[in-house]
Amino acid sequence: MRRTPPVVVLLQPQPAVQAVVTLIALLASGGLAAWVFSHVPQAWPVVLVLPLAIFPAWRAAAVLPRRLRWDGQAWWLAEPGRDDETAVQLTVLIDLDTWLLLRAGPGPHWLPLSQRQQPAHWTALRATLFAAPQVPQ
Repeated sequence: MRRTPPVVVLLQPQPAVQAVVTLIALLASGGLAAWVFSHVPQAWPVVLVLPLAIFPAWRAAAVLPRRLRWDGQAWWLAEPGRDDETAVQLTVLIDLDTWLLLRAGPGPHWLPLSQRQQPAHWTALRATLFAAPQVPQ
């Protein structure tokens, strides 16, 4: 049986993804505030608190720089510049051809990847994601 070749990908922050997730959180908060306001008109000060939802959403949506590595047998996730790696099980959640959202468990860690940030490794990464055997942990 032929093995898939090793692949190393460096995950970088993606401000566009972070902004979209923050916008979704802000819209959801606004919808909740509108619902509360429709039932309790005296709760209008809730609207003033909405901008406070932006900062935690922005921080929660941040993509931390990480290194994702396939060694031919398993996926490994590590912080760049560190030697300790964690074996992870990858699941492709969204595949838009030039953009992927992966879940690395246990954890879970959400890993957005784009072809623009990984032009040299994109084809190898996608081939490995879909051809490598999934090893249960």
